[in-house]
Amino acid sequence: MLSMRIDNTLTRPSWEWAGDRWRSGSSWISPYNHPALEIWSALDSQRVAFQVRERAPERPPHSPGSPRALSTQAYNEAVAEARGWERAHHLIEITPYGITVSTGARCPAPVYLTVHRSTLHGHWDVTRLRNVMPDQRLDPIEIARLLALTGHYSRRTAWQCVNLLTERSSAWFHDGELRVQMPEPARHDEPRELAPDARVIDGYEHLLDAVLADHHYVPEQTAIELSGGMDSSNVAMSMAARHGPILASGALIQEGPAGEQQRRRRQAMIDYSGFRDTTLRAADYLPMDPQHTPHVPLGPHEEIYIAGHSRLLAQWKTEGVLWAAAGVGGDEMLSLPPQPHPPLSPAGIPRWLTPDTFEALRDQESGIPPAPPISDSTLRALACGAPMYLRAGLWPLYPLADPAMWRFGQWLPFSWRGSKHLARLRLQRLGFDQEVTHPPLRENFHDVLKESLARFGPSAIRKMLSTGSPLIDAKFVDADELAAVALRLEQQQSHEQDGMVMHVLRLHHALS
Repeated sequence: MLSMRIDNTLTRPSWEWAGDRWRSGSSWISPYNHPALEIWSALDSQRVAFQVRERAPERPPHSPGSPRALSTQAYNEAVAEARGWERAHHLIEITPYGITVSTGARCPAPVYLTVHRSTLHGHWDVTRLRNVMPDQRLDPIEIARLLALTGHYSRRTAWQCVNLLTERSSAWFHDGELRVQMPEPARHDEPRELAPDARVIDGYEHLLDAVLADHHYVPEQTAIELSGGMDSSNVAMSMAARHGPILASGALIQEGPAGEQQRRRRQAMIDYSGFRDTTLRAADYLPMDPQHTPHVPLGPHEEIYIAGHSRLLAQWKTEGVLWAAAGVGGDEMLSLPPQPHPPLSPAGIPRWLTPDTFEALRDQESGIPPAPPISDSTLRALACGAPMYLRAGLWPLYPLADPAMWRFGQWLPFSWRGSKHLARLRLQRLGFDQEVTHPPLRENFHDVLKESLARFGPSAIRKMLSTGSPLIDAKFVDADELAAVALRLEQQQSHEQDGMVMHVLRLHHALS
């Protein structure tokens, strides 16, 4: 939602609005420029506060400007109100005692922080901090998580000197030191017994509609990522009920029988809603294909299928789309309670991960914040996806990741949650057939990933080995084992775990 450079050595700086950011000497705070957001600022005799936040619907936004002078009491009241903003926001307060950066429970575009000498730097895209990091030392725990696909939502990032400001947390910076304060654990609920006449599907529809109504967006400039899965389909049908056929939709389409099924299922929903639809073949945007090398650096956490996804967002933007709605969070909202993880075993991780990496995984829960209002995995997905949307100029909407939806899911008996029973019944009630509500074939990117690895994997691995990699230098991965993977891929004798080498290559490119 914002980027910043604040020099802590300035005494009583004078901040002014400079067209696209607040400035004070060499310091600046730049809000992300999008109609979904508004800005607010105020000062008293000793303090100054800045907030970038998601707009409330049906209310005119605050006009950009220099901080408004307030009395001490009025300033305190205004900052307290700003801290309680219920939508996504970041609040920065500068006082004689330091700088505080805080965020709320909703954070579709979180901020990363690093310190270089007396200056605090922050950005929604971690790659934009590379040139101001005091050093490039890797965080062994986070690197191990990324390589073993055991990620957690955490303040940890790939670099020891960079922190992700997690939901409801705050960071305090003074005299070159950054301290992060974690929030209290969020309350979680247990399943409830339904009344005999409970209208569960009606409740789901009404709540999803209310969550959508709580966001500011322009329907004519909004697109829906309609893959055909239960989550995106339910979001799409709720938005269609609110706005009719003025919305756009789109998706990456699979190959083979699953792809044909996906086309039929999506077409049924397009016919129902009247969306103007855009599709791209996933096979035309294979991961690692040199033809689709990103024009900008990508962060260590970004999705592996970003080439096709980014192309879809770019196409929407040329059509005037400024908001993109997705079904992220639906899996977790209707999930059953998690089962305990089995003990960590070397047999469960790929052979190219070194003993040092395996040892780091023993501390993989380090830095995890207390229980958030929604799931760890949903928050991680939001953080991973944000840079892709914001680079494209689109603001993401995630109605199923709203804490109210999450609470509703927790209240439901397990029979309504398992296998997304509620989501399927809702589509069935709308009149969709069995193929839409219970598709017989799985629709995923497995075949796309397999083809990409076969075509580009060996050359990508050998290039990594010849040019060198921070992952090899820091002894996170074993070069000989990677060479063996390249040979197996060339000989079409790959092992089951060899597909995970794609994530090694993705992380290598992000760190190099």
